[in-house]
Amino acid sequence: MDVKPPATDPAEAAPAAEDSATAGGAIREQLRNLTLRQQRFERRLGRQLRVDPAGLAVMDHLVNVGPTTPTDLAHRLEASTAATTLVIDRLVAGGHATREPHPTDRRKVIVTPAEHWGATAYEHVAPVIEGVTDAAAELSPDEQAVVAAFLERIVGVYDEANA
Repeated sequence: MDVKPPATDPAEAAPAAEDSATAGGAIREQLRNLTLRQQRFERRLGRQLRVDPAGLAVMDHLVNVGPTTPTDLAHRLEASTAATTLVIDRLVAGGHATREPHPTDRRKVIVTPAEHWGATAYEHVAPVIEGVTDAAAELSPDEQAVVAAFLERIVGVYDEANA
């Protein structure tokens, strides 16, 4: 969501078009565009893989972090265990994930992505990964360092806002 703070003096009450012309405004606009495109891509990816947004978040975690318990998934995704269990039920029913006995605690289960999931998902995200890699490769090492440092600061801003 792109929300502007209210102007406190007439000099700050410039039109949005002027704000976009400034370096900060242009950067904010491109970050907003990136966020919107990422959200659109994730919705499309969910439709292609036949997984709802909550299921996509669970599957992303399972593929990138590894199999885990439903309780751990709930904590990591900041959801209730009941809601997480419903998501896992849908994923298992759809053939996207499996529940397996925990290797050391027979009271628990481990949620694991289906064998095909990682390869199937990668087919859909590979063009984005390759496009980002190619765009980064076109930058000089110094430019890459500046972009990486900037993005790290933006991630910090979001982390602080979520604290």
